[in-house]
Amino acid sequence: MKKTIIIAIFGLLITKANAQSDVDALRYSNTPTLGTTARSIGLGGATGAVGADVSAVMVNPAGLAQFKTGQFSISLGTQTARNEGLYENGESKNFYLFRGDVPNVSLLFTNRKMQRGNPSKVGWVNSNFMLSYNRTANFNRTVSFENNNPTNSMTDYVADYVRGVDAAALDANDEQLSQGFYYFDNMFWYTYLIDSASNGDYYSTYDKVNGIASQKGNVATRGGMGQFNIAYAANYEHKVYFGASLNVHTVNYTETNRFTEVNDAQMIGGWDNFDFTRNLETSGYGFSGRLGVVFRPNNNIRIGGTLETPSQLILTDNYSDELFVTRDDGTTDDLTTIDKEFSYDVITPARYGLQGAYLFGKKGLITAEIESIDYSTMNLSTNNNEFEDANYSIADKYKPATNVKVGAEYVMDSFRLRGGFASIGNPLVEGTAQSRSVLSGGFGVQEKGWAFDFALAKEFTSDQYVPYQSARVTSPAVNSNLVNIRLMLTISSKF
Repeated sequence: MKKTIIIAIFGLLITKANAQSDVDALRYSNTPTLGTTARSIGLGGATGAVGADVSAVMVNPAGLAQFKTGQFSISLGTQTARNEGLYENGESKNFYLFRGDVPNVSLLFTNRKMQRGNPSKVGWVNSNFMLSYNRTANFNRTVSFENNNPTNSMTDYVADYVRGVDAAALDANDEQLSQGFYYFDNMFWYTYLIDSASNGDYYSTYDKVNGIASQKGNVATRGGMGQFNIAYAANYEHKVYFGASLNVHTVNYTETNRFTEVNDAQMIGGWDNFDFTRNLETSGYGFSGRLGVVFRPNNNIRIGGTLETPSQLILTDNYSDELFVTRDDGTTDDLTTIDKEFSYDVITPARYGLQGAYLFGKKGLITAEIESIDYSTMNLSTNNNEFEDANYSIADKYKPATNVKVGAEYVMDSFRLRGGFASIGNPLVEGTAQSRSVLSGGFGVQEKGWAFDFALAKEFTSDQYVPYQSARVTSPAVNSNLVNIRLMLTISSKF
């Protein structure tokens, strides 16, 4: 039997049993590009029409045609995150996380057309080729929560999950007892956290009079996504810029989800507490393409458009569960499931973007972008087409969303001062709204042969996490607020 278990909302966190779900597709699709250089971060990610920044390959590769010399660039960054989790009406719990990374490494070559020793102004005046790596998503986050819950238990969810299943399918055989249980529900049945009123009808065994004394959890996710880019861009008479890139994606995601309950039981022979941990590791790779064009009708205005094809991600999940139960008499059970592996494909949505910029001569610029993504077109697939129900769910639950980015830059000789803002659209049709926005700023120094840029971005994300869901009880929820401060330094050298 294969069942999909989604114990998370908005696709940011997931716990699964034996199958993949729409939440997997959303996790790898909802990755807005806010930039991988300090200049792009400082401009709120709105670099598509501005160009002459290596992170333009992530938005509109036509912007690479505006480079007039070759360039090597590297970015170094840190992320400091604070996540506040409020479980029902309990006290909030904060968790802090610090990480360093290398968001971008790039090498760009320029071929300029010369005429009598001077750069040509007729026809294709230059063409550029770039190799780069860009980190496109960050999954590092920890949600912690704790509260009492006298009205229901995770065991209510498990009892509801196995409803209709023959009890013989839940019994443990010798192989499971020696090598590991097949599924998590086998462990809950074996330890009498759930019991059966009749075959196929199950109930939870906690003390319904006194209720659960406390519940607490910790969901730690780590990893990220990256892209290796091969890009080509060409400049036609400084009026029209064309660009294209081939993108090779990498995926690395891990999740450890631990949930603990304490039973306020007065009955003899009952369980006192249990600790349930779910482990998931996902790795894989994928491919996509990106096309872009930028028009320059005069020296002040630039207008761009871009199309990114859907990405095909080829993924492998490895996952297992652990259950530790302590009874009232002090005896314990320490159980695990066997390690499972499953391979599948995720198709992410196409992205369409429009960009515009206005340049105030050499004094500065303002820039803006709008990006449209239809999340209802996400798709899960395997060779035997077992994701038909999940793909129907995707079409019903998700909708097109719009990302908006704006930025400005003020130039004083070689010094640049920048500011930006980005708003990320909610992909869900209904439910509690997901909110995500980024406020950024930075500065830079640009000389003839080198440049130095620094940026700071503060990201605000509000969403909700549901530890378990059952049709027979009111599902508790954790309101989660993430503040992520991102610092970035980019050094580039021209050649």
